[in-house]
Amino acid sequence: MAKKIIKAILKYPLILINRIYTYFYYKNSDKKDNYLVDDMFKGENKVLVFAPHVDDETIGAGGTLIRHKNRSDKIVLVYISDGGSSTSELSREEVVLERKNEGECLKETLGIYNLYFLDEPDGSVNSSKEELIEKIVQILEIEKPDIIYTPFIVDGHRDHVETTISAIKAIEKWNSEFDSIYMYEVNSPILPSTVNALCIMDEKLYNEKEELYKIFTSQWAMGFSAFSLLNRRKKLIAGEGYGAEVFVKSDVEEARKALEVILERGFKPEQFKQLSSEYNLLMAYRQNSQLKNEYNTLVDKVITEELARR
Repeated sequence: MAKKIIKAILKYPLILINRIYTYFYYKNSDKKDNYLVDDMFKGENKVLVFAPHVDDETIGAGGTLIRHKNRSDKIVLVYISDGGSSTSELSREEVVLERKNEGECLKETLGIYNLYFLDEPDGSVNSSKEELIEKIVQILEIEKPDIIYTPFIVDGHRDHVETTISAIKAIEKWNSEFDSIYMYEVNSPILPSTVNALCIMDEKLYNEKEELYKIFTSQWAMGFSAFSLLNRRKKLIAGEGYGAEVFVKSDVEEARKALEVILERGFKPEQFKQLSSEYNLLMAYRQNSQLKNEYNTLVDKVITEELARR
């Protein structure tokens, strides 16, 4: 009860503080001179999305997926975990079923071509599990995507990081020269100077993405308004539009090398606060921010140097 009262008191001051902080953060942060803008929408594409949990794909790339749908690109969505550890009054089995129902609803809404549930235990996704890697390789061989989306490797949730490590391992086995991986932001903001690709959102697209969030009713503990705010703020990176979604584009070799570098430096997801609502937005930006910036910079350096060698 006391916690609810404190939250109610803090809600509106926090909303104001978050808006001021994020405005100046994105306005004053270092940025690249050039970005790949809407680069993922060239030609006809088959798109494959790796999502650790139901809703991660929408948080990070919902507007992008709507645009793929509007272009009649085929979208394949792979959910890695069963989502059973979500905060809920339901039993674990009921939560798993509810989250799968939400995934099916998203499939219908976005006209998703194929949907896979790999049912790894939520909170225990493990990229060392060879069976998981082989399942992903089989999906890649069946679907043969032109573009792959997966969470950014510097993230505050172990399942997110392990999902992307698993994806990188599987992509290497499937096609070691694959060059269209777009790593999306979920709950650990990507340093603006590390972002190298953007999807621009006009107001209509922004509102359509807002509607997608209504699908995820099991996620009552999530404050999707925090992610909506960040979509608006990222137009300050783009310099245009009503909002934007941000990505780090790489090929599979660059992604693997970047991962090796940050792991050698000591990266662990637990070093960072996971963004889930207005109440922890500042913590998600500020906790170990210098270390997070270092990891982001290392990833950017690897990708930039590899591009310069070509």
